[in-house]
Amino acid sequence: MDMIINSQQFGQVEVPETEIIVFPQGLYGFEDLKRFVLLGNTGESNPFMWLHAIDDPTICFVVIDPFVFRKDYSPETTDDIIELIKLDKAEDLRVLAIVNIPEDVKKMTANLKSPIIINSAKNIASQMVMDNEGYSFKHLILDEIQKTA
Repeated sequence: MDMIINSQQFGQVEVPETEIIVFPQGLYGFEDLKRFVLLGNTGESNPFMWLHAIDDPTICFVVIDPFVFRKDYSPETTDDIIELIKLDKAEDLRVLAIVNIPEDVKKMTANLKSPIIINSAKNIASQMVMDNEGYSFKHLILDEIQKTA
């Protein structure tokens, strides 16, 4: 069954209920919002997607697969997170990073310190904060892309 989302950014969007991602604890700063959907996954030519809140048409985050620009990225998932998202198989794990796009797009950053961890088989997710000092809340995306080009 499909559901209609009235998005401030995209207008009316029809989404299959099977694509709804549930965040039992919400996202940091948005703990009351539990249901999201990924929009605009257009493949390798555009690695950006939108994580859109279903229950608030004004909340939408730009996200990216951090492995696109940081091949050595290694988020440290805890047993608590694994249990929360009910992850049974490692291949069902999907990781996304929230992107901040300022006026100067060259200074676009990704939050590698607090990745979104998704069980893609069950569409259950959580955002976690890592202790790893090698990752920051504002990691410059274009700098990393230029290093690998």
